[in-house]
Amino acid sequence: MASETNTHEWQKVWPDWVRNEFDIKRPISEYLRDVAENDPDKTAIDFYGRTLSYQELNDKIDRFAWGLVGLGLQRGDRVGLQLPNCPQFVICYFGILRAGGVVVAMNPMFKSAEIEYEVGDATPKIFICSDWLYKYVAAISNRDVISHVITVDLNSYVPERPSYPLPKEAESASEDVTGTLLFDEIIHTSKSSSICRVVDLKKDLALLQYTGGTTGMPKGAMISHYGLAVSAKAVANWFRISPDDTCVGVAPFFHIMGMIPGMASIFATGAKHVVLSRFVPNTVATVLEKHRCTVWHTSTTMLIALLQTPDIEKFDFTSLRLVANGGALISVEVLKRFHRLMPQAEMVDGYGLTECISHGGACTPVGGYRPGRVGVPHMNVMRIVDASTGTTEMPRGEQGEIVLLGPCIMKGYWQRPEETKKAFKDGWFYTGDIGAMDEEGYLTLLGRNKDLIKCSGFSVFPDEVENLMYRHDAVAEVAVVGVADSYRGESAKAFVVLKPSFNGDVSEEDVRIWCKENMAAYKCPKEIVFTESLPKSAAGKVLRRLLKEIQ
Repeated sequence: MASETNTHEWQKVWPDWVRNEFDIKRPISEYLRDVAENDPDKTAIDFYGRTLSYQELNDKIDRFAWGLVGLGLQRGDRVGLQLPNCPQFVICYFGILRAGGVVVAMNPMFKSAEIEYEVGDATPKIFICSDWLYKYVAAISNRDVISHVITVDLNSYVPERPSYPLPKEAESASEDVTGTLLFDEIIHTSKSSSICRVVDLKKDLALLQYTGGTTGMPKGAMISHYGLAVSAKAVANWFRISPDDTCVGVAPFFHIMGMIPGMASIFATGAKHVVLSRFVPNTVATVLEKHRCTVWHTSTTMLIALLQTPDIEKFDFTSLRLVANGGALISVEVLKRFHRLMPQAEMVDGYGLTECISHGGACTPVGGYRPGRVGVPHMNVMRIVDASTGTTEMPRGEQGEIVLLGPCIMKGYWQRPEETKKAFKDGWFYTGDIGAMDEEGYLTLLGRNKDLIKCSGFSVFPDEVENLMYRHDAVAEVAVVGVADSYRGESAKAFVVLKPSFNGDVSEEDVRIWCKENMAAYKCPKEIVFTESLPKSAAGKVLRRLLKEIQ
């Protein structure tokens, strides 16, 4: 492995305001407290028309933290948090951190079996969920691991006359939550004095963040208060987030992308956050226009859905200065439409994993977007090494495994010492992802080692085949997986979502013939399957492992 120096080639393409060192001496929750003290009346959250100032938000966070301490929460205890995007999520999240607890954020779409798995692994002492989700928590077999369940009524933070249509769970009556503690009562009865029980930023855990499960059962990535704060401050610096910004918070807060770039960095900076519980294209378009939003953290799936909304051209998106995209690369056609509808906005892309705390992979420098590439490193040093040995650094332009070293890396996997040992070598985190870096430090992501298709002795990366297939006029979405082939060993199989205007006019065979004409024979999918949708994670990443099960 090459020795490290203080400068790297990718720093030459950084904007001049970007820093790579941050003097982190406090948890991220205390940066929010600074905003509340310096600009108490500034709007922190707008939730369907209900607003909370930074002073109100900070007070409720302190109250909730004291409420957790009153329930017996000890430093290092895990707290399950299963809520959609809402003010209560923000209050609970920062309250858990101030109380010295460890946030275990869970997908609000989880049912009993999924909740049971993460409860069994993380053993949270306290569990927080929406009232309509409590029935799934009550049904898990290891419910006795949890000492207290706190339920949240989304309606309590919804105004009498919402500015936009509410998600169905906010419109419905509260569920029966007998035997639980009520979030609103804890806030009302707890004291409001300042509290922060974090002792050691680098040792104390802030998050037990479960991986997406794209290659197997989810694992808990242990993220320290230091790693969380560095990542959030780095995001704010990279994107120049300021108190003058208005951001739309619709990327899921429970996911690392929505949590850090889309939430923590915003509140630590003092920007206004328009929070939405669900992604509804027309509602997001209305919010972007009405609030003159300047920053939108989104996924490729959301972006495509918004751009395909009927009459989308009627909306004014000229206030947007930045759209941070993640989950998958966007096609040239989508990029052109984006520039037409959002002419003042810079497009930035990114690559990251839960294990590298969102901003620890690569990200597009503002003003430096390169189609097909996911950006350059920022806080972590990146190397491309021989995928078979893991030791030899590859020349620029040649593919290999992506490895990372720096402050934005997890401490390890929760209660999995052997898997942690396999993931780290000499301090470097081995991502399992395959990529190539050019002379400027821009990364091209080729896929995961486990996704690699060995076809007639050739290496076929699904991402490359997908990018080629996006050039077909009829393809709206595509995912490629490897399937057994008695002759080739493996062959590519493509699942295609057609654009609505092409339904019935293009056949699977038409697309297969097009592929044969536009890519090398060994890359060409042997089979094309049309489908209405692709299975995706909360971050919008296609779950190829589920597609592999469809034979």
